[in-house]
Amino acid sequence: MVDPIKILEKARQSNIKDPWARREVWRNHPSFSKMSQLKGMFPGLGIATGLFAVYLVYDHFAAPKPHKH
Repeated sequence: MVDPIKILEKARQSNIKDPWARREVWRNHPSFSKMSQLKGMFPGLGIATGLFAVYLVYDHFAAPKPHKH
């Protein structure tokens, strides 16, 4: 989790003189990048896709087939 207090302290220690620019430093943190946001968009999709694939393999090979008369 991102701690905004630590980010502001880091910005204060840097050589940024403009107070508004210091407050914009959090936007450059890696947890706010586009890729990071895309990763967190669908949190269970990978596990669900894997389990669905296992179910399809089981259904195709191991599940009892209904008898047609």
